[in-house]
Amino acid sequence: MVLGLGLLPIAGIGLSAYQPPGLVVLPSLDLARLGPVVLRSLALALCVSSLSLVLGTALAWLAEKTRYPGSVIFARLGVLPLAIPSYLLAGILREEFAPAGTLGGWLGSLDGFTGFGPCVVVLTLACTPYAQILVSAGLRAIPVSEEEAARSLGAGAGRRFWVLGVPRLRPTWAFALMLIALYVISDFGAVAVLDCRVLTWELYNARGARDAYRIALAVVACVIPLFALIRGLQGSGEPQVTLGVGRSASSPLRLRGAPLLLAYCAHAFIVGLGVIVPVLSLIRWVVLGWSAGANFAPIGPQLLVTLVCATVGAAVILAASFLPASFVQQAPRRGRWVEQGVYLTSSLPGVLVAFGILHLSLFLERRLGTALGGESLWDFLDRLGGFLLLGYVMRFLSQGYAAVRPAIGAVDRRMLEAARSLGVTRLRRLARVWLPAMAPGLSAAYLLLFISVAKELPVTLMLLPAGSQTLAYRIFDAHSEASLPDAGWAGLLLLGTVGVAQGLVTLGGRRVR
Repeated sequence: MVLGLGLLPIAGIGLSAYQPPGLVVLPSLDLARLGPVVLRSLALALCVSSLSLVLGTALAWLAEKTRYPGSVIFARLGVLPLAIPSYLLAGILREEFAPAGTLGGWLGSLDGFTGFGPCVVVLTLACTPYAQILVSAGLRAIPVSEEEAARSLGAGAGRRFWVLGVPRLRPTWAFALMLIALYVISDFGAVAVLDCRVLTWELYNARGARDAYRIALAVVACVIPLFALIRGLQGSGEPQVTLGVGRSASSPLRLRGAPLLLAYCAHAFIVGLGVIVPVLSLIRWVVLGWSAGANFAPIGPQLLVTLVCATVGAAVILAASFLPASFVQQAPRRGRWVEQGVYLTSSLPGVLVAFGILHLSLFLERRLGTALGGESLWDFLDRLGGFLLLGYVMRFLSQGYAAVRPAIGAVDRRMLEAARSLGVTRLRRLARVWLPAMAPGLSAAYLLLFISVAKELPVTLMLLPAGSQTLAYRIFDAHSEASLPDAGWAGLLLLGTVGVAQGLVTLGGRRVR
């Protein structure tokens, strides 16, 4: 049943072609320009994934194999752009690099920070931490004894990396490359803020047009081959992902001269533009708004809706992840197709998921008519947030599955057999054996899902019940209205919410260790 979720957006796309809903009156799409849009989307994915992989590998090598003043601090700050949604980062840098912005005023030659090039910069900042985390884990997996033996034979740092690191990092590089490419194909917020006409942005704009399904099918045509390629290159093993950046046990190399300068330049790009500039910009927007006597829109309802959506959504996703995770854990060979289906479901872009669910629900409403008390089926499910929760489950099912499966595997089967032989009831076995063993993994999984739902934009924009807004919704809306103080205040609250959740994840991980 859970795996059938992946077919729902595809069914919605087909139904939108069979019977367009007529949500709004839009002219037919100019399909002649769809080819360049597809090429632009693929080019954006290629550029961002390549740059992120190179930069992430360099930062991972600096964190794991070298030492210089501030190296530990920069290594930890380098993963913080994960806490900043791409659409928020895009909005901040667009304002800062504008001719009237702080950075734009210093540079003086920029007419605006929009289009393909700025999208490459923003998405590279957002995606490089993924490559850094994955490659760092791969470097830590290299046996220290091999490095020491190579060093004793006179091999330099470059030679050791080429001989020992490259063969082990190839699967990690392939995984990171395709993971980032799928992220870029799926991104909606950054490309919308920066006016980069790619498939997800075109699909959102044309969601009510009669032939919008053609764009949706083009998105699927880009996503499915990328997904198949990532699974093929990845093979049977998966890179080990860890929270935080650590060091290997071998003696680190001390950087000096030109290599040290290059290291600081890389950190200045990631930490400066990805962390320091966004935080300072949000604070400045709020302070300028207060100084000018701006009337801030009430933010309490948006914060409450965000907390409710993230809390309930994370719980529903976690519960839905148990079905495929339990099946795969009990039957690993027969469950391979189940695992593939889980990852395929979550590889679809959020805007495509929302588009498919929206059109499917409208089609069912026309066919089934009214539900309870004369209320339409659409209104009934929409008021309960059913479509929104369905979109969240589809968008983040793989994240929940990846965390739940190891948690199930952590349960000691011998204790279960002993409890069963002593006649312990199933409910007591759940309370005394299953839950204590799974609690650390499930708590970390829940918090990570909480963060993902809190930052989600396209599913929220298209499926949130009418009259409600989340912080992500408010940031996008305020930036579209050029209300920077409101966007800054909502952004700080969102970063604070995400930061608290990430702190809880780190604290929970330390307690487990």
